[in-house]
Amino acid sequence: MKPIMCATLLALLAPAAAMAQEAMYTEAATMPSPHVSVLRPQVNYYRYGSEPDGDRQETERIDLTTSIQYGIARAWSLRMEVPLVMEDRDYKDGTDESDTGLEDLDAMVKWRVYKNDTGGVDTVRIALMGGVFFASGDDKDFSSQTINPHVGAVVTMVRGRHGFNQEFTYRLNTGQDDVDNTGGGKGPDDAFFYNTAYLYRIDPAKYTTESTGAWYVTAELNGLYETNGDNEIRFAPGIMFEGWEFAFELMAQLPFVSDLDERAELDFGVGFGFRWTF
Repeated sequence: MKPIMCATLLALLAPAAAMAQEAMYTEAATMPSPHVSVLRPQVNYYRYGSEPDGDRQETERIDLTTSIQYGIARAWSLRMEVPLVMEDRDYKDGTDESDTGLEDLDAMVKWRVYKNDTGGVDTVRIALMGGVFFASGDDKDFSSQTINPHVGAVVTMVRGRHGFNQEFTYRLNTGQDDVDNTGGGKGPDDAFFYNTAYLYRIDPAKYTTESTGAWYVTAELNGLYETNGDNEIRFAPGIMFEGWEFAFELMAQLPFVSDLDERAELDFGVGFGFRWTF
């Protein structure tokens, strides 16, 4: 292949390769181009143990979360996220109940403030994020009935077959005393999320004119500190396929650090999701 054709190919592949460096539970400093949308449904199953000072013995939870991200301008995107939740709750007195509802909706703006594409697929990008969780209209079992802003930043780095994301997000919770805080971050206390993701491209070893996508193995450490003193880190291994217009991700979440006094600890979680770009 002639050098000019190689250069053109890499220029076309670089944006798609950078877009792939987004694991399931950690933000990335990537976003769709102007007037391009990304639809991302995810399904996660979680099982939690007993509440330290509550009535629940065990909680099984299925999160059906759908988000759509739209490129509103160069380096700017808007995302809306809708979380539908189903819970089965077993109580210490032997009773149980099931419930379904909509948690707070999330509207977020992402602004890429730095981009340095150093050749091929290699890049360093930094983005700032800001948004608000607001009441979905459901009852207090799921929706907080309040407005809860959040701000954050994320760094994404791609070096050859290696990808890395580091995210920090702070959520200001404004007094949702009665809302369920299963999973953390949605109670009356503020929440600080610190997430790290590593991705390794297992195939192809190098992009060519025949490449239609790529397979990655991923590993995440998902941390959550709440201002009541609770601190939790989950380990999330996974695998992901990224095509030019379609992606699939399969992950698990396992307890790694669980220093929790106010809510139940995670036993395990598994999830999968899809992404369509259009």
